Amino acid sequence: MNHCGLDVATKSSYVYLTDEKGSKLTNGEVMTEREALRKRLTPYLRGGLRVAVEAGNQTAWIHDLLVEMGAEVIVVNPAKVKLIAESRKKTDKIDAKILCELLRLDALPHPVHMPGKDAREVRGLLVARRQLVTARTKLVNTVRGLVRQDGITLASRELLSPVGWERLLGRQFRSAHLPAVIRSFSESVKTLTTSIRELEKELAQREKKDERAARLQTMPGVGRIGSMTLLGAVDRIERFPSARKLVGYSGLAPTVRASGERVEYGSISREGRSELRAVWVQIAHLVAQDRSSEARPLRSWYIKTAKRRGIKTAMVALARKLLVIAYHMLTKGKDYDPKLLGKTG
Repeated sequence: MNHCGLDVATKSSYVYLTDEKGSKLTNGEVMTEREALRKRLTPYLRGGLRVAVEAGNQTAWIHDLLVEMGAEVIVVNPAKVKLIAESRKKTDKIDAKILCELLRLDALPHPVHMPGKDAREVRGLLVARRQLVTARTKLVNTVRGLVRQDGITLASRELLSPVGWERLLGRQFRSAHLPAVIRSFSESVKTLTTSIRELEKELAQREKKDERAARLQTMPGVGRIGSMTLLGAVDRIERFPSARKLVGYSGLAPTVRASGERVEYGSISREGRSELRAVWVQIAHLVAQDRSSEARPLRSWYIKTAKRRGIKTAMVALARKLLVIAYHMLTKGKDYDPKLLGKTG
């Protein structure tokens, strides 16, 4: 079995390759292109080739290429490869060599899960939508700030529709420049909204093809974005042996400090998928305000927890509880049932 450490960079990457005994077979730079990587590594596939590569923005296509070639690919979190992260003398060659040696000795940290094609595409759509929504929010907030300087305070949802913009443009302003600014921003927001809707149409098509999304949406507060964010993040729920592992993956698990017989729980870890954490905390906010019969047990639990531990802590705890419920729904293939909440944590 041959072993390869691949340090990936934008234009060129570094390859360090050894045999089973650690004898160097080849090393050097290679263009970060499909054919260049294929040509460089193909001669070492005979007898087996394992490749270690750090997770990054080019990992997906490199992983797919190497697997297609017949190599075994191990993707690792660069923050967890301490020998590289803590190295004082850091070069592409050293990084690739360390990856290769750790791979050969089976000393790499637990590999990063590489999601399937569908999950990656859902993630990409959600990232794009999130960026557009963020851009739109910034424009709206800029206008809100400008008109506030003119003595006008807008309602929280005033600029979420064309009617709101028209109403604003119909006002009288003391500052002569504001109408021109508002008209310009109005057109930009309209364009962004159109783009957001196009992405949501694509997400809707994928949602229809995945029965898991419909199942998740039987939960209070969970809609298209919430369900697809979870499905895009987890890829296959079977890869999580327990609900606790999923909560940890979301970064919503509290940090734990143990000293002797004393155990202290701190703030959440914030490790894992930040978008999963953010969206499901938003869902928790919706559930905490939901007075429907489906949400009543969850809301009651949240209110009791808030009285004991405070609103912020209770909201995060509710988000964790919702993820635990979602985990059991997906693993058992069952829709949401408030009567079963006591059995899901």
